[in-house]
Order: sequence, then C-alpha cells, then structure tokens
Amino acid sequence: MNNQQGQAPAKEERQTGRRKLDGGRLIRGLGAALAPGADLPDALGIIVREAHAAVDCGHILLSRYEAAEGHFRAVAWRSSVDPGDTSREQKFMGSSYLTGQPVVIHDLSQHNHRLRPPGLRSLIGIPLVASQGVVGVLEAFSEHPDHFSDLDAELLTLFAKTAAAVIERADLAQEAKYRQAENDFLSETAKLEQASSGGLFYKLGETFAAVLNVDGIAVFGIEPELPDSQLQEIMARGFADTDIGRLKTLYGKENLRMLTAAADGGGTKIVRQTLRRNGSGPAKLIYTVPIIHRRGLIGLIVFYWRHIDKTLDTAGLESFIERTVGHITTILGRRDIYANIQRVGFSDLLTGLANRRLFDYVLDRELKKVRRSSKPISLLMADLDHFKAINDTYGHLAGDGVLEQIGAILRAIVRNVDLPARYGGEEFAVILPDTGREQAMIIAERLRGAIAAHQFPIGNGFINITISVGGVTWSGRETATGDASAELFITAADQALYQAKQLGRNATVFARGT
Repeated sequence: MNNQQGQAPAKEERQTGRRKLDGGRLIRGLGAALAPGADLPDALGIIVREAHAAVDCGHILLSRYEAAEGHFRAVAWRSSVDPGDTSREQKFMGSSYLTGQPVVIHDLSQHNHRLRPPGLRSLIGIPLVASQGVVGVLEAFSEHPDHFSDLDAELLTLFAKTAAAVIERADLAQEAKYRQAENDFLSETAKLEQASSGGLFYKLGETFAAVLNVDGIAVFGIEPELPDSQLQEIMARGFADTDIGRLKTLYGKENLRMLTAAADGGGTKIVRQTLRRNGSGPAKLIYTVPIIHRRGLIGLIVFYWRHIDKTLDTAGLESFIERTVGHITTILGRRDIYANIQRVGFSDLLTGLANRRLFDYVLDRELKKVRRSSKPISLLMADLDHFKAINDTYGHLAGDGVLEQIGAILRAIVRNVDLPARYGGEEFAVILPDTGREQAMIIAERLRGAIAAHQFPIGNGFINITISVGGVTWSGRETATGDASAELFITAADQALYQAKQLGRNATVFARGT
C-alpha cells in the first residue's frame, strides 16, 4: 500500500522529502546559544528550536538531569504534549542515558517495555555529558519506525554537546557566584563572632535572600535548653504574619524533634518540597534548612520560589547552603572552645566555682573600688571540718563528691554580686562587695547552717559535714592609706577562721575591730 492508503512511506522516500539543512541558520542558532550573556533557559530553548528545525521529527525534548534528586526535568521541548518531569527509574532508557552513551532505536515496538512512550515508533537520545558527568539528555521522537538517519544522529550530537557546554558554563558561573558570596559571608561573620546567635542567623538569612533570589524567606531561632522551646522569629520577607503563624504551628515540638533526630548523624539535613496549589498551576519550590549545633536544633530557615526553575543546579545550590550553614556552626563551635578555655582558666573544674586566679584578680579590683568609694567590702574564708577523715574513710572520689556539692550549696546561698571561690583543697572563699559586717555575718551563718543541715550521699548512705567560717570587713578607713593589701585582708579572715576552729569548729568568727 502507498502512503495515501495509510502505510508509512519508505525511509528512502521520506529522505527525499526532508527539509533542507540551513547551514547559516544552524551557525547563527548555535552562536546565539553560546553567547556569553545568554540566559540558560533561553539558550536551551534556542538549542531545542534549532534542533527541531534541523531534524525532521514530531517531538524533541531537552531534559536536565539532577543527580541529587534522581530526576530528569523537562527544560525545553517542541511537542504537542507537555513531557513533564520523570524520575530516573521511570524514564524510558534512563539508565542507558546515565552511562553517557547515545541511544538509537529504529522501532520502539520491538521494545516490550512498560515505560515505552505510547504512539511513538523511533528514538534518538543523546546524553548531555559535562565535566561533572551526565547533566541531561536531548531526545528526538518520531511516530514512524526507522525514521532517523545517521545525519540526524550527528546533528543531534552537535546540539547535545552545545547544550552540555552551555549548562556546564552556567553551573560554573553560578558556583563562582556562590563561592564569592560565601567569602563575603565569611568576611562579614568574622566581624560578628561576638554577636548573638540571632545576629548570625539574621546575616545568614540576608545572604540567602540576596544570593538565591528567593521570593520569601523566614529565619527562626530555637532555645534547645528549654524543654518546650518554640520557633522565635528573627527575620521574615515575603511571608505574611499568618504564614509565620502557620510555620510555627507546623514546626511544633514533635516536628522539631524529628528534624533534630534526622540530623543526629551530623551535617545539614535539607528538606526540599514541591507544592502545587490545588493540584495544578506552576509548582512552588520550598526549602527547609535546620541549623544543628552539638546535635541540637538551634535554628530553622524556610525559603521558597513561586516558580521552579527547571534549569536549577540543585546539587550546587544545596552544597552552597550546607557550606554556609556549616560556617555558622563552626563559629558557634569556636565560641564553645573559647568558653571552655575561659572556664578552665578561671574556674575550678570540680566545684564550678571561681579558682584562685580569678579570686585574686577580683579581690584586687574590689579593694581598689573601696579605696575610691569608701564603701565596705567583706571576705569569708571557710574550711570543711575533719575533711581528711572523709577521704581516709570513704576515699578521694567520695571526697571529691562532697566538694562538688559544697560548690552547689555556695552558689545557691550567695548573691549574684558575690564571688564564691575554691581557695584550695577543702578551703573556700567568698568576696562580698558593698557588704558591711552585719550583712556579711548573716550570709556566713546562712552558709554554715545550710552545710550543717545538708545530708551528703556517700555510697549507700549519707553523712553530715560541718564547716568553720572566718570573716573580715573593711571600709574606706582601712584602705585609705593604700597600705592595706589583699594579702593582709586574706590573713585577717584566715585568723578569724583559725579562731572558729579553736572554738570547736562549726562556728563563725569575724575579725575584731571591723
């Protein structure tokens, strides 16, 4: 039968009726796609248009392959149907394309495959191979079997190589933009290392808003120490107040725990969502980025684009997000290290109180203030009674436990303006700024009574311990000449402590004449 009777024409007959290749148009089209200022979607659209003009086929499709999500995204096409997006597993010949090898099928009916495109009989598929691997595929389909010639395959290969080069150039340019933004962010945050976490998060949100050109972004902080911690808004752009309220409801305690658990292995666990309003219309792309520090959720960033850019390199985007969030956690980690160094340098590790170094510094500073203001200052020196017997009977670990509890009692008894310190061994000191003799004696008795009433757990039982306290108060009169040193002040309190011991221990004595 001839063509008028419904049979497809022979390949030779179709070749004679082909459109003629316009070499000048081909060169101009490829040149426009490769032009330095060409936008990526526009450049890929030009390539598909010119490929359709050069190759006689019913359908031509260029898809971007996103390895991060395992999807082929339809970027540009000439077809009567919208090809949509396809997962790697659902893409016809998808696994073959990922090998980087061209696919030519002269009769699709011979492929008894559930993914075979309906109504199409022949195919040429040319993977787009760039330095980073397969970045897409250019496909031409025909309703006729044995339709494509060797020239068609060569032309499609030329267009595919051009598309791969355009995509690679765009990805490299975008990566350079990310790196520059990252460097700028590092420079800015270096100036903010002493800022609050909220200040750092705000800067992070500003960077994402500017670099990613998002349509909306919201940044939240979280207090991980609080059991019922909720999102605390730090910045929001492109979100209505009702949207912020919905986000706070959406990310309630249970979802926050899930995000924290997902990040338990470390790193930034980015959540990507594609939403369509009422199941149709342009898809919105939403990213949720948790900020994890020391395996705890301390912040959350949510941003979106109203329309998905199907040419978007999600792997490069998410790598930028991970690196930038990582810089925040690095800064917070350095803060922890500095805090630990400061704690080790000025704190007693066993009791958590100030150590001798910090005690000496603060006492010298407070005595200088007394000389200027004539306000009183008091000092308590306290020593545990019969502590050696505790170590000898129960061991040094038990003794350390007692000292640790003494530190907790001291912190609970003294005021915020006071400085409790471990002076050495089982001896403690408390600096009481702006405190006269009577008030200092009340604090000393309160401390002595609290320790005497406390039951210290040791082994399977409890023991009682007492403490002896010596105190001294100076005012501007004692320090006016400048001869009264910190050493004399401590000696006066120590002598009072010795008298308390002589009185039978578990007593408070203040130096006379003060």
